[in-house]
Amino acid sequence: MHKRLLRRVWAGVLGGVLLAVSQTAPAAAAPERLPVPARAGAQHGTLDSRVLEIHSTADGMSAPSTATPGPTTFRTTTTQDFTGWVGLARPHEGVPWEELRAAIGKVISTDPEAIISGSRELEEAGTLLGGTVVYPDLPASFTQILRPGTYFLFDYHHVNSPEPRVRRLVVSGAFSGRVPSASATLTATMDGGEPRFTVSGTVRAGRPVLFRNHMPARQLAEAVVFPLEEGVTEEDLVAWFDQFGDHGRFPDDPGPLGNGPGALPLSPGRSQVVELPLEPGPHVVINWFKDADDGVMFLKKGQYEIFEVR
Repeated sequence: MHKRLLRRVWAGVLGGVLLAVSQTAPAAAAPERLPVPARAGAQHGTLDSRVLEIHSTADGMSAPSTATPGPTTFRTTTTQDFTGWVGLARPHEGVPWEELRAAIGKVISTDPEAIISGSRELEEAGTLLGGTVVYPDLPASFTQILRPGTYFLFDYHHVNSPEPRVRRLVVSGAFSGRVPSASATLTATMDGGEPRFTVSGTVRAGRPVLFRNHMPARQLAEAVVFPLEEGVTEEDLVAWFDQFGDHGRFPDDPGPLGNGPGALPLSPGRSQVVELPLEPGPHVVINWFKDADDGVMFLKKGQYEIFEVR
């Protein structure tokens, strides 16, 4: 029953629950540089950046309203199933909240024409800077380099509700901090024109991972990681993936996966460092988004990867 609940929720996400927020960014703001891991001597599990706490419950979300520039870790927790999936967005100058939200709504729909047009609109509206998928017993954190200006933290599950869970984050002051040391790099990329994940280094339990979106223009990428139960094979996964609709419809079959923590979507050319509650053993990472050029799920094109957590 737990897995069936997960499937229904993911179907809701891909069907249009995920929406982002927007507001005005500074005119002269430079693009965020890709995070670079701190020196290798950093202590295991230690975050070298500043830590901001984000906490969600059945009734709301608490988050800071100010921060200083530099590498900043957002530690996310929740007490409610399927809430508190907090993302970070920075709109382009002059773009209102509703415009960015409408673009994201199209991108995650199951209508291929809307996906294609929404991808173009999102590229013009703002930048998605990641976030984390969490559960009551599976907290997580993500690190992003902040620059002066206005950002928004938002709960993907609630931003389209009459009372969206959104917090403005104003960044000002002196730059400081370092990005946490990562034991591995997970990259969403194209290989011969086909969307793929690559894993370099060793993914270790309790250690951060650098997640990068190296996909082409307009192509969003997220990395949701599911532990594989004993006996689940790649053939089992592919048989389930084949049941999906091309544009995001989930099958009635609940599939072989349970809860999956992960990294929420990045715009192309962006990255984040994430620390996920992973245990040793085999896992599969999935990008649930769709191709900006034809509206087809990247999963249907093979963008998943099985890897081992040590």
